[in-house]
Amino acid sequence: MKVTVYRFTQFDAQTDMRVTSRRWATRDAIELVGGTVLENTAIEIDPSHLTGGVEGMTSADFDPRR
Repeated sequence: MKVTVYRFTQFDAQTDMRVTSRRWATRDAIELVGGTVLENTAIEIDPSHLTGGVEGMTSADFDPRR
């Protein structure tokens, strides 16, 4: 079984700007952190890659194309 993950943006309090996260995440995880899904980035991955410390997210700098 595969899961769909997306790139997303979220507010960065340090820069006072919206930034693109270095992680990929499921729609539920993105909504949980108040992010905005970048719809055109959807890709299916094995759920074993969701190991980023936040449920439903990959580690930082994960590359699903490798």
